[in-house]
Amino acid sequence: MEIKGNREVVVEGCRGVLEYDTDVVRVRAGRMTLRFTGRCLVIRCLTADSLVVEGFITGIEFLS
Repeated sequence: MEIKGNREVVVEGCRGVLEYDTDVVRVRAGRMTLRFTGRCLVIRCLTADSLVVEGFITGIEFLS
């Protein structure tokens, strides 16, 4: 995972999007789930194994 300030996150090894809203993006990454919270969140790029989330990111949670 690469964090660029509070505006962009690049996740390598993304296995799928579980939840997508302007306030929450939750994705599967390997054996864990990542949850991004914030405002005006968008998935800017989604490929077979990576994901780019942009917006005003206020929190990142690592869930099992």
